[in-house]
Amino acid sequence: MFCKQLLSRALTRPIFRSFSQAHVIVPQPQFDKPLVLPVEKRPNVMKVIERESISRANVDGRSDLFIRRAAPRDRLCAGDIVTVETKNSMAEGAATSSFTGVCIAIYRRGIDTSFILRNLVQKVGVEMRFLAYSPLVKRIDIVHKGVGFRRAKLFYLRENPGKTFQLKLLRKAGK
Repeated sequence: MFCKQLLSRALTRPIFRSFSQAHVIVPQPQFDKPLVLPVEKRPNVMKVIERESISRANVDGRSDLFIRRAAPRDRLCAGDIVTVETKNSMAEGAATSSFTGVCIAIYRRGIDTSFILRNLVQKVGVEMRFLAYSPLVKRIDIVHKGVGFRRAKLFYLRENPGKTFQLKLLRKAGK
């Protein structure tokens, strides 16, 4: 409203008389109205912006994996075996690479949510940190749900890498 009044005043000045309203491009909002929860009387602007950016980045429903209130069978937890497929560049048709590992930590920070995967590659421990809502992350798949892990952060697996693969499923398969 204020911008339109300011613009109309500026267009009536002698310098801008050669321009008309048709020459001015006013950007259209991406959302009709802000994503405000119904219980919020005075919404926090930063929370609204964060919700909008998450809804924009949530193209394949990956935010469901990181909801803290979801049941453990529906969300990503520490101890799960996860495969992440990433694009090597933002170019169209670029090659992709995948990394499979045990999730040892999840950091839920809104749009900056990230998680760490650990795997042994040629007897060397490799850890990769992925941003959940990055446009370079193509797909996140849970291969197997972790069983027997009762911690939120599994950093103790760094010292004892053999425990990583001592899942009940793998022990049963070996017998």
